[in-house]
Amino acid sequence: MKHLAQTIRFSLRQFRKSPAFTVTAVLTLALGIGANIAVFSVTNAVLLNPSGIPHPDRVVALRAKYAMGDLGNINMSAPDIGDAMSGTELFSSVAALQPGRFNYTPNGTTPTKLDVALVTWQWFDVFEARPMLGRTFRPEEDVPDANREVVLSFKTWKKRFGADRNIVGQKVLLNEQPFEVIGVMGPEFNWPNTAELWSPLAIKPGRFHDPNDRYNESLFTVGQMRPGITVAKVNSYLDSKAAQVAASEGANSYAKASGWGMFSMPLIEFMSGDLRRPLSILIGAVVLVLLIACANIAGLQLARASGKQREVSIQIALGAGRSRLFQQAFVESVLLAVAGALLGLLFANLAIPLLLSVAPESLAANLTVNVDGMVLAYVTAAAVVCAILCGIAPAWHMTHARWFQSLQEAGRSETMSKARQHLRSALVVCEIAVAMLLLTGAGLLVRSLNRLEQVQVGFEPKQLMSAVVSLPAKKYKEDKDQAAFFTALESQLRNQPGVSDVAIADCIPFVDMCGSASFGIVGRPQNPGDPGPHGYVRQISPTYFSALKIPVLRGRTFTSSDREGSAPVAMIDDVLARQYWPNENPVGQYISLGTKYPKIEVVGMVAHARRSSLEADGSEGFYFLSLAQFPTTDASIAVRSSLSNPAPMADVIRDAVRAVDPNQPIYNVKTMRERVDESLVGRRFLVVLLSIFAGLALALSALGLYGVINYGVKLRVREIGIRMALGAQRGDVLHLILRQGVQLAAIGLVLGVFGVFVAGRTLSSLLYQVSLFSPVTLLLTSMLLAATVLLASYLPARRAAQLDPMRTLREE
Repeated sequence: MKHLAQTIRFSLRQFRKSPAFTVTAVLTLALGIGANIAVFSVTNAVLLNPSGIPHPDRVVALRAKYAMGDLGNINMSAPDIGDAMSGTELFSSVAALQPGRFNYTPNGTTPTKLDVALVTWQWFDVFEARPMLGRTFRPEEDVPDANREVVLSFKTWKKRFGADRNIVGQKVLLNEQPFEVIGVMGPEFNWPNTAELWSPLAIKPGRFHDPNDRYNESLFTVGQMRPGITVAKVNSYLDSKAAQVAASEGANSYAKASGWGMFSMPLIEFMSGDLRRPLSILIGAVVLVLLIACANIAGLQLARASGKQREVSIQIALGAGRSRLFQQAFVESVLLAVAGALLGLLFANLAIPLLLSVAPESLAANLTVNVDGMVLAYVTAAAVVCAILCGIAPAWHMTHARWFQSLQEAGRSETMSKARQHLRSALVVCEIAVAMLLLTGAGLLVRSLNRLEQVQVGFEPKQLMSAVVSLPAKKYKEDKDQAAFFTALESQLRNQPGVSDVAIADCIPFVDMCGSASFGIVGRPQNPGDPGPHGYVRQISPTYFSALKIPVLRGRTFTSSDREGSAPVAMIDDVLARQYWPNENPVGQYISLGTKYPKIEVVGMVAHARRSSLEADGSEGFYFLSLAQFPTTDASIAVRSSLSNPAPMADVIRDAVRAVDPNQPIYNVKTMRERVDESLVGRRFLVVLLSIFAGLALALSALGLYGVINYGVKLRVREIGIRMALGAQRGDVLHLILRQGVQLAAIGLVLGVFGVFVAGRTLSSLLYQVSLFSPVTLLLTSMLLAATVLLASYLPARRAAQLDPMRTLREE
């Protein structure tokens, strides 16, 4: 310990003697480590250790699936949940959720909308969440007509109720009915992250065992596995339950014909969804940036070791052991890594808010990013890796040099320096290869994003303002009441200045609230148990297609005469027509929706409009029903403005809704252009960060190349002086030095392209209509890298070309 303390003190003195080296090394490491901490902290919060769940590895999402359509991962029905609840040896608790909305009217003021999670009473037990104030739900409260209790989220408690600690026991007016506040959750728990409060779902107990409700999948379900239980064991149990259901239905089993089943998956995997791969790519990118930083520090230490070689040789000649010298060199690397890690933590605390500011709202809105034990372990590991990578090569070269030759005069010491130069060159080649890999990946994603932005959505989003309204089911429980509200709302909107057209539907494109369902085709035989045709379904107003400017290809649209009491009608899009009426005219055909609607005439066909994504739109088409004949309580409103900027239409929609019913608020108010753009926010997040890291990698590799060329010039000062004395021109010297940089860059470029091939499978899954080996991208990336290399090589080459040969030889 005494020797170690002496070594540390000596290292600190050495750092004070070389402030430029010390500052550069620490800042470079801090940049690399800080970027790693920031990205890993977000990844940890999303994929590994989400806040508010003590045992996230034991919580699973329980899902249903069908072999048909896009139904491979959907919600469960009540009987499905009943089957899961019966597995008491597997689950300690199982709970279900259905999203909803309450209209909150504080003290008779303007109503506002609150997102509510309607949950079964064991919801908080699944997550092992305990309230900060009050209590959670009891079994007797989770039944119809007894569910008049709410638990507030921490944010709602602060924002809506002023952080009143006496709120428990008070009544609040929700959907024009009194609800009792029984608890307040702490800031660490907010599952799902959109919930402003929780209320009992109150499913009738008989539904959990009703076979007629088996395929009514509308409940998001979670379960907490008992200790020692695995996902595979749960899936085996659910498979056996699905087999029992199919067997109970007999020979004409719908479950068997439709490929129905149940399965489970880790909740973290389900919630991270499409973010898992982009976040994994970002982790890989920042690790590569850290490796480049380490390579640069190693190069700097090699250069510094050359300057200290004579000093070290004298120490060896006087009897110093190589192990002691190796320890000295390695301790310096450890100290640099520790300083870089500490400064990197500070840098990460500044970078995390910036990172979340460009992240998708679904990721950042309620994400709690903490530098916890997992993150600190990652920081420690990063520091250790940095110490090893930065210290081994310089320490080995310093202690295994031919010390006797280093003490001799003349140029033999340069031979040893050239050996180090080769190692530094190898490090720079690796840096350039990594920079090429990241630049190419970023370039491919940028081109892919550009292609997606040019995708036609099937409607005209410009000049469209949209909003959503939810009618309380207690007040608008009759179909005629719902239909009357929307008819009056449409009339109100049409009479407003600046409104050129109006669309009302249960959901509009890129709101993604619409569901899907099977239907029958009248006159077409259907085998027993056959699930039949399937598609997305929307309930729309007559002017829906004209307002969104979706072309009508055949037949007619809905009219005001298509209302309650008239013959039910439907429309379809061309995708559904190709699926189920190939080479036929679907207009005039009939579809059926169960025994209640055995015959619905198809009166028109329209062009397909994308549902919720520019990238993946699914394989199913749409069928449309008249909103007046099939009313709903939740609806989206789209108003086309005669103005170029549709923003003023938000107030127009709000005032029109209040004119019909002053107690109904609107929410989710956005232009349609914003909705379309938001579908790409996750991809933009990846593109922006990967581009930043690629630029950082390019800058660090350019810095490393500059160091190598500059150091090489210093080694060859005598040679350059002799060349110029013998007649070499300054242009010859410039070409000589630039050639070294170009050679290193060429090798790194080839290795980088090879790295793109190796990473091809990961990158290909994120590309849209762009080839992994896009010549344009490779050419542009190579040109950018070449320009950077020439700049990094030109500065030391210019200095070499300006040497005075006579002065140089005289000094030598």
